[in-house]
Amino acid sequence: MLYRLHNNILIVGLLTICILAVLSSGKAFSLITPFTVVAYLTQLLLIMSFSRDENASYSDKTMFVTVLVYGLVLSLLTILLAHYYNGEKFLFEDPDAVFYYKEGIKSADIGLIENAARIIRLYDFDDWGALLVSCFLMYFIPSAFFMNAFYVFIGAVSAVFLYRIGKYFMPDTYAFLASLAYSTSSYLILFHCTFLKESFFVFLVISAIYYFYRSIEDKNHLALLMVFFSVFSVFFYRPPLVAFFMIAYIGYYAVTQRGTALSVFMYMMIAIGLVGSIAFMQSQVETYTEGGNTDELLLENGSANYSGGFNFFVGWFVAFLGPFPTLFPMEGADPKLINFFGAGLTYKAFIAIPFWVGLYWAVKRFEVVMIPMVVFAMAEILAAAYILASFELRKVLLHVPFMYIMSFYGLYQIENNKVNKTFVKYLTFSYFAFAIGVLVLWNLIRVK
Repeated sequence: MLYRLHNNILIVGLLTICILAVLSSGKAFSLITPFTVVAYLTQLLLIMSFSRDENASYSDKTMFVTVLVYGLVLSLLTILLAHYYNGEKFLFEDPDAVFYYKEGIKSADIGLIENAARIIRLYDFDDWGALLVSCFLMYFIPSAFFMNAFYVFIGAVSAVFLYRIGKYFMPDTYAFLASLAYSTSSYLILFHCTFLKESFFVFLVISAIYYFYRSIEDKNHLALLMVFFSVFSVFFYRPPLVAFFMIAYIGYYAVTQRGTALSVFMYMMIAIGLVGSIAFMQSQVETYTEGGNTDELLLENGSANYSGGFNFFVGWFVAFLGPFPTLFPMEGADPKLINFFGAGLTYKAFIAIPFWVGLYWAVKRFEVVMIPMVVFAMAEILAAAYILASFELRKVLLHVPFMYIMSFYGLYQIENNKVNKTFVKYLTFSYFAFAIGVLVLWNLIRVK
């Protein structure tokens, strides 16, 4: 099933790119570089090779080595292409990347402790995480390329953790391919190359869920220390996520201990926490939206030039099924950056619907173990939609790894429950047609 599905995704994805190239009246041909094609083909062929070989080694070691080698090779190609385009040391001169680098490099001049103290004194606490990691690493080897390699390594560790999470509720094959599909995405590898904070940030988020599962499923109480460390660290990247984790964890205990005094206490804690955090959450909304209104936010994030109501609908639609790839640029946009996101997001667009299939089966089968992951992912999706940040990949990346897990869980349930093959073929064909239409429409909207 998985091999046939990915064979279809490979063909349909390339077909979609060709359609967009034709509709762009030739503009896309300068954008669809060999990198885009290589990134898309190699990821799909890698997934297909593991899904076709019944004797494949599905292990932590195989996952780590595969993701590490693939990440290093594609990262090197990404950096070389970026240098070829404009000679930039920081991919496309992202201001945050330059900021993190310059602040971290000061550790080599003034010392690790002194620079860490200076960062804590001068900057807001939600910048401390990325700056302190940069400060620590650059103290030992003051090189942007060392930081890039470190992020690729962290991405491989994250892949192993995500694989282990998936194994708690589906077979090795599905768990392995879910993690592999996410971890080899071109957009994730792009973050490894840009000196941005997302690679380590995602690692902390995945760790917070993984170690919680170890504490409850494997009865590993020491894992709770790692849960605390991960969530505590997340606070210094994006504070509202701590509330999402608390709701996810407390919600799990409230359900598993239902009918007891502990469950009543847990529900009360959730209610008190939600009420008590209203002011803080509102201040965070103001921070991330910078006080902008709906039209301004959508314009900033590159939505359509249609009415506010339509834009608002698109924002929520993208939050639940996107983000979608932009395979040719908006008017006046830098066309080169588009290539580096397009390949991975094209694949994700075709794997989006199984997420909701997985959610349906999780509820139907009352998969209690999935509560922390599902609650966190849904809270992130709703929050991104509410602040109209669903168009910005950086702000929605944190729930994406769990969407892959849920998507492959949905595919597993379809296969395991012997759903009528004719119905599955009809559903697959319908969704592929729908997905192509959405991708084409999305790209037309973006360039309008």
